[in-house]
Amino acid sequence: MHSFRDLVIAWACVALMSQSALAGLVRWNFSNTGGIPMPVAFKKFQDTYQTNLRASLGTGGCTKKSIAVRKSWDETDDVTRADYIRAVHCLAAKRPKMDTSLAPGAVNRLDDFTYTHINQTNIIHQSGYLLPWHRLFLWKMEQALRDECGYKGYLPYWDVPRFSEDQTKSKVFDGSMTSFSGNGAYVPHGPRKVILPGLVITNFTLPKPAGTGGGCITDGPFKNFTISLGPVAKEVIDPANKYGYEPNPRCLSRDFYDGASKGVLNWANATTIVASDTIKELRSNIEALWHLHSHTYVGLEAADPFSTPNDPVFYLLHAQIDRLWAIWQGQDLKNRTYAIDGNRTFLGIPLDYAPNVPPSLATIEDVMDMGLGWHPKTKEGMPMTEGGRCYIYE
Repeated sequence: MHSFRDLVIAWACVALMSQSALAGLVRWNFSNTGGIPMPVAFKKFQDTYQTNLRASLGTGGCTKKSIAVRKSWDETDDVTRADYIRAVHCLAAKRPKMDTSLAPGAVNRLDDFTYTHINQTNIIHQSGYLLPWHRLFLWKMEQALRDECGYKGYLPYWDVPRFSEDQTKSKVFDGSMTSFSGNGAYVPHGPRKVILPGLVITNFTLPKPAGTGGGCITDGPFKNFTISLGPVAKEVIDPANKYGYEPNPRCLSRDFYDGASKGVLNWANATTIVASDTIKELRSNIEALWHLHSHTYVGLEAADPFSTPNDPVFYLLHAQIDRLWAIWQGQDLKNRTYAIDGNRTFLGIPLDYAPNVPPSLATIEDVMDMGLGWHPKTKEGMPMTEGGRCYIYE
């Protein structure tokens, strides 16, 4: 099935080139001029970040010449978009590297990432590890796409505030063969409350509003895309399959909820985030104004806090969050690169397997679990231009 989808992507590239050739001149679409322009206030923070980060680079390791540029999906050309999507399908066709006895439902390389995220969810969300853990997680995916599947570009981000009033206008969700597909088919449904397993508070719930989809996605390159792990956050938790590790093959579904984006995921709130005075304020603003709303907008698979990487758009969603953190850090690299705030567990709530451990604050010396035997210290996930990482957002 995945090889068939690879052929579809290749066909899309050929079709695009053929259309351009027939016009007498090859004209690739290098940008999307739609959406809400970046305001001056935000651009000032972005410019400062870019200037300071480039000025910090030396002549060895990460340099001005070698630094990779991560761009908005809407500012990425069609060839690179198609290549990225091809590489995602390539990983979906590769066997997992993990010990599948830990999660029998893991069937491919993408599931290695999803399993790790499920396993760490109650530690890496609403905690001091949210930003550094996900920065390393994104980097490992970028490496897998490039090293294992020959992707030539770098990790793009979803330009969320630019399309806050209608995300379907973005190249991310326009349903074309160089998008991440669109909404799920409409299935009548109402709002729900799902339980987050693994906390000592056994009835901790998260509200899920009803959106405009609810079914399988129906267009684009991820139509008929099959996922296996999860869901985890559900209305009723099965003790025999608490974290959704058993095989559960199904389509990729979405449930776009405009209320989480319109007037919320906008430039004003993005500017508030990067203008935060302290790391405590930054983390609070990201959680209150951005993180949950981003997942809620996409809905269903992407809105499950545990198995959310099942939706390939997860990586673009979190690249935008990483970008906001990067811009904030870049205002004062000396004092902000290693700034940390937050507990060691979700909201400081004890985990059910360690119910008597009192809340404690995360430190940059704490060891994180990134899966497949990698256990870096938290401080390793904080710079953008060290430890093998070398990138800047534009």
